[in-house]
Amino acid sequence: MHALVFELNSIQSYLFSSGRLRDVAGASELLDQMTDGDGNLLDNVLNALGMDKKTMEFSRRAGGAIYAFCNDRDELMRFLRLWTLAVQQWAPGIDFSLGVGEGGTTHAEAFEAARRAMKADANRKRPNLPLASPLATRSRRTGQPADGDVSWESKDGPMDAATARKKQMADLSRAGFLKRFAPEVSNLGWRDWPTDLEGESAKGAFPFSGDDRTVALIHADGNGLGQLLMHIRDAAKENDSRFVELFSAFSKAVAATTQSAAQQATKEILLPVRRDGECLAARPILLGGDDITVIIRADLAMNYCRVFSEAFESASRKELAKLGKDHQIKGLPQRLTLGFGLVFLRASQPFHMAIHLVEALVGEAKKKAKALNQDDPESSIAFYRITGSLVDDYGQIVARALSHRFGDETFIDTLGVYYFKEQQPRLVDMLELAKTLGADDMARGPTRQLMTLMGHDKAQAERRYRRWRQLMADERTRKWCPVESDNATQERKKKSCLEQYDELMKKLAGISKDAPLPYSDSDDGIRRSPLGDALALLSLMCARSTTDTQKEQAA
Repeated sequence: MHALVFELNSIQSYLFSSGRLRDVAGASELLDQMTDGDGNLLDNVLNALGMDKKTMEFSRRAGGAIYAFCNDRDELMRFLRLWTLAVQQWAPGIDFSLGVGEGGTTHAEAFEAARRAMKADANRKRPNLPLASPLATRSRRTGQPADGDVSWESKDGPMDAATARKKQMADLSRAGFLKRFAPEVSNLGWRDWPTDLEGESAKGAFPFSGDDRTVALIHADGNGLGQLLMHIRDAAKENDSRFVELFSAFSKAVAATTQSAAQQATKEILLPVRRDGECLAARPILLGGDDITVIIRADLAMNYCRVFSEAFESASRKELAKLGKDHQIKGLPQRLTLGFGLVFLRASQPFHMAIHLVEALVGEAKKKAKALNQDDPESSIAFYRITGSLVDDYGQIVARALSHRFGDETFIDTLGVYYFKEQQPRLVDMLELAKTLGADDMARGPTRQLMTLMGHDKAQAERRYRRWRQLMADERTRKWCPVESDNATQERKKKSCLEQYDELMKKLAGISKDAPLPYSDSDDGIRRSPLGDALALLSLMCARSTTDTQKEQAA
């Protein structure tokens, strides 16, 4: 038995290289139609070679990855040669890794040999085709050599081969990728999704809210797939003839889970706020396996992540139960969870840098969740709002923009990762803290100043914080925030804004109301506060509120 493992590398960088939303949309379809949909590239290659399911078996063919098995080495190599040539012509500039496992007595042995070969191939740098001459005009957006005849007539000027190919695919009239985000009864088509973030045309324009052009870049990746794959492999070892069947069923179960969650998020978040005559307030970028990437209007981002997470876990329970029952696989986890990364930025800022930051945030969210529960990590999220120059290294952002050192202590203005359900700190408490700080009766100016003072003078920050608390606690100026009570009858009661604030700070980070500064206690000299995160969200809420007010005045 012989095996081939082929995977695309740096997909996000390829998608966002030109920075234009229409090009990103074209690139999404380009990669999706490589292995999925009618007339996809993989089927065309197989047909050209005269191969069928008896010649070549696939345990995975989605998301730009294929795992192929063949009894005849010559046939496998014939397929490999044409496939790699076709991929480079189909998507110029795309990077990939591959490995061939030869002579295994079982599917599992051949597959593992192919995986080892692919890891060795990962460091191999392939030349970008077509090759450029020493003197070449370069694309203004990507810096890559311009392809073919150089023309300055279009607004883009000369384009590299990859960008030119993406533009060819930007005619989405036959798009299949977007259908996976559309609920069955919604009748959504390709015209319902935006393709223009720059406002250059009314057709396909992103529906911003007034003058607020802040968007959120969301990326999510699944937890627990490693554990799931171990159970699949154990089941396949008992009967090697079922190897392809089991892995194919696993791949389809994960894809069905992600698609179901995407459709539910569209139904609950995007459709209700859609305005007549406008596109939906989001642009799907990637949906492959357990990965998803979406650009969405900033004020919808947190709820989109929440609904997507809940729907993903619910769908995964059903799919995993069905997978175990239909294929007699024991020990499968009860559910799958996700790690989310979210970056708030202006629509004019470079997405090709933001995508590296959002991937780092996903890694941070998954790492913290697994540290708390390796076997069943909870869905988690890490986010950051860009207010200055864009840096794609999250570690540098925390060290330079969110940390303050005083002696042996470090004060950090973020808790880093939040959780969607039971685990603290919970995202719902963070959102409630932002709303509390944004209440009309809350003196929130001093809390903003506190973050600034922390970068200069700790003693002055302590005095300012103490004075703010005295002001909020003074009976003559005491303000009240109506909240739900915790008793069974859910009767309304009143809490002061300060009491509400103290309660939330205690929940999120164990910060006492008697603390001299709103930072957690620590034995290692590192103290954290959720205040920076809450103020970042509050600024987005205020921008949204200002826009709504302007609309009402105009009406």
